[in-house]
Amino acid sequence: MMPPSAELDSARTLLSDPGYTELDAVDRQLIELLQADGRIPYAELGRRADITEKAARRRVSRLLSEGYISIAAVTDPAVLGYGALGLALLTVDGARTPVELAAELALLPEADYVTATSGPYGVVLELVCTDARELHDVAFGRIAALPGVGSVELLPYLRLHYQQARLSGALADGAVRPRPLDDIDRAILTRLAVDGRAAFRDFASALGLSESTIRSRYSRIVDTGAARVMCIANPLRLGYRHSSWVAIRTDGRAGAQRVAEALTRVEAVSYVALTAGRWDVLAEVLTTCGEDLLNVLDESIRGLDGVTAMQAWPYISVHYKAIHPRDVRDLSQAPFC
Repeated sequence: MMPPSAELDSARTLLSDPGYTELDAVDRQLIELLQADGRIPYAELGRRADITEKAARRRVSRLLSEGYISIAAVTDPAVLGYGALGLALLTVDGARTPVELAAELALLPEADYVTATSGPYGVVLELVCTDARELHDVAFGRIAALPGVGSVELLPYLRLHYQQARLSGALADGAVRPRPLDDIDRAILTRLAVDGRAAFRDFASALGLSESTIRSRYSRIVDTGAARVMCIANPLRLGYRHSSWVAIRTDGRAGAQRVAEALTRVEAVSYVALTAGRWDVLAEVLTTCGEDLLNVLDESIRGLDGVTAMQAWPYISVHYKAIHPRDVRDLSQAPFC
């Protein structure tokens, strides 16, 4: 088994089927509201869901404790100290099932999104690392040596182009893209990546800033699309049972960047990355039924100008955790003057 991480030990993994009770309509409404704004006050959350503030607190606490959701800042991982990302494609040798192997790989501190799939790769997982050397060593050292792993292929990200963690109203405001941020912005997001609902006043003095300064900076960060505090949920757990990674190869006419941007306009697409390797673009597609997945693949993606080849890796199980700062010591850094 892989050792726990001092950096990510508080990042709870959201499982596909942990065996708890199903969500009711109020739970789903609360999750939708928290995905639109993870910092919405409980009083307002209760008002919009037509329940009391106390009931809203109690329900959100249960959703958090039972692993349905976490609430954290979603931003470019580079802001949190991760300079190299990639998707590792694993075949299995039959010693263990993909679902069993995925469960162990989810313990890796560098793995934030692990899927057992029904495609040609038994397990597909996203790795977040400090640099290219660490990414290479984790993929071809630690992972390749695990029992049950047949082979490892790595697709390093050239750019994480688009993140839309909101599962409903996917084309509404809220997508996150890489944007320039200064050190103060990064320090604020480092705190909110650990606890998205942390009160600004609770860490203002540690950063040497006023609460109003933090509030105004956070509003600007959200307005530019550089980050957003929101509820993060496992898509399979919320009914998106027919979801898939999609790998795309492009030609020289349209180019990978244009294809990547076109994918951001497809409502079912929640994530887009440009990669090195034998695939040029990766996308995540979230749908609730097989017919919807087929339609997205066939009508919305396969026909895009510049797409020459495509392969889908549908999910069987998903392990998902929010990305926390690489070095928790950053939280005790000297205040800004």
